Amino acid sequence: MSRADFRRWRLAAFSVAATAAALTAAGSLTPALAATGPSMTANHGSVNIAVQGPNHSLRFYWAVNGTSTWHAETVAGGGSTFSAPSMTVNGNSVNIAAAGSLGRLKFYWAVNGTSTWHPETIAGPGSTFSAPSMTVNGNSVNISAVGAGNRLKFYWAVNGTTTWHPETVAGGGSTFSAPSMTVNDNSVNISTVGGGNRLKFYWAVNGTATWHPETVAGPGSVA
Repeated sequence: MSRADFRRWRLAAFSVAATAAALTAAGSLTPALAATGPSMTANHGSVNIAVQGPNHSLRFYWAVNGTSTWHAETVAGGGSTFSAPSMTVNGNSVNIAAAGSLGRLKFYWAVNGTSTWHPETIAGPGSTFSAPSMTVNGNSVNISAVGAGNRLKFYWAVNGTTTWHPETVAGGGSTFSAPSMTVNDNSVNISTVGGGNRLKFYWAVNGTATWHPETVAGPGSVA
């Protein structure tokens, strides 16, 4: 099945206490989950913004281009969201991923013009230790995040399905920051901070699960 077959997004996280404990056990990532920033995208004549709201809720705002009237929606209620979100537009819908309670990876989508958000769990408790990165890839959705033991994880799903396919991009002790991801013609690219403060890069051809690692900059190159 082609990885250009994926879609739907999800992301997970964990309660702050569980997160801190899990990260301590993993021995590296610092849970900077208290003050998280927004994610923003253009969407067919409007601007969309997602952000972690009060009491670990997930909030969504939109405004028509050329207006200053912002419309607020609650994507998920209190206790649902423990990281900055990642957001993208996928055809006629909006997708949001974030870390959920107990280190789950959560995904939410809504059809444009509606305020009904559909939740999905991409990966279960203890799976997710960073904010996710998400992108659309042909007829699928791709998400990456730091997994247990400082692994780099990748998930994809075909648009219109709720079956998420997990892959390990890099093994234990490889990943020490939230990833950034993009699609580049017929491949997927992911960048993150590796051991010894190296800047790492990984790529895979669509339709394959073989990830190719590269070191962009050596030890001590990333603050």
